[in-house]
Amino acid sequence: MNNTNSKPRYLLPLKLAIYSSALLAVVHLSAEQRKLIVAISTDMPPYVMDNGSKGLEVDIVRQALEGYELEFVQMPLTYVQSAVQNQKADIAIGVLVDGGEIYYSDHLVTFVNFAISKKSDSLAINTIDDLKTHPVLTWQNAYLELGDEFKTLFSPGSEYRSNYHEFGNQADQVAQFWKADKQVIVIDRSIFEFFSKAMKQSTDNVEYHSLFPPATDFKASFKDKAIKDAFNKNLKEMCQSGDYVKLLEVYDVELETTVCDKIK
Repeated sequence: MNNTNSKPRYLLPLKLAIYSSALLAVVHLSAEQRKLIVAISTDMPPYVMDNGSKGLEVDIVRQALEGYELEFVQMPLTYVQSAVQNQKADIAIGVLVDGGEIYYSDHLVTFVNFAISKKSDSLAINTIDDLKTHPVLTWQNAYLELGDEFKTLFSPGSEYRSNYHEFGNQADQVAQFWKADKQVIVIDRSIFEFFSKAMKQSTDNVEYHSLFPPATDFKASFKDKAIKDAFNKNLKEMCQSGDYVKLLEVYDVELETTVCDKIK
């Protein structure tokens, strides 16, 4: 006898197929949401090393975003700054705040910048103004990051801009410094010493001129506010647990103050 209330048997496997497809779609979506594209600079040891596979910045981000699948994409610093705004990445590491419809983390890394000259050149450099008559070797957009006086001296169109030379690759920047005399390199001390050692150049032969703020802190920019909030929470926990200081020790970065001193 046929039961008029029973449903055709073929509907059951059809429903299971639809349910399975929906479940797979949800799982796929969840996996995609856990994968993040991270814009980071070209190699500048000890902060970014071995084609972006390790370094202080890389390890900080990995630890603060544990549980996410991170794909680090290297690019020049000028592109890193606007990578999230231009939809090239979900996160950009080592940026300054410049607005836009994005979210910024707490400070995550500190650079200590010096003007450095060779002792053999005997250059009298006591103020930023003393730099204007020498070739000055910097990283990209350094004139925006080292204070108003430096910016006025070397902004595009300024009288002394011809003495100002930017490098997208800081290995090239350091190599150029060692090639010729009477030049001044403006750079983070740890980066300079790392590359100089690799080039078998002794830093005993240079003068460090303290012309800039004792530290320049950089943030990360995020497309997603919730991920930024999680990053800040985990970064704070790294400071409280001592894990942040351990990373500084691993990469031999010596700082008088760290970002942890500023995180509440």
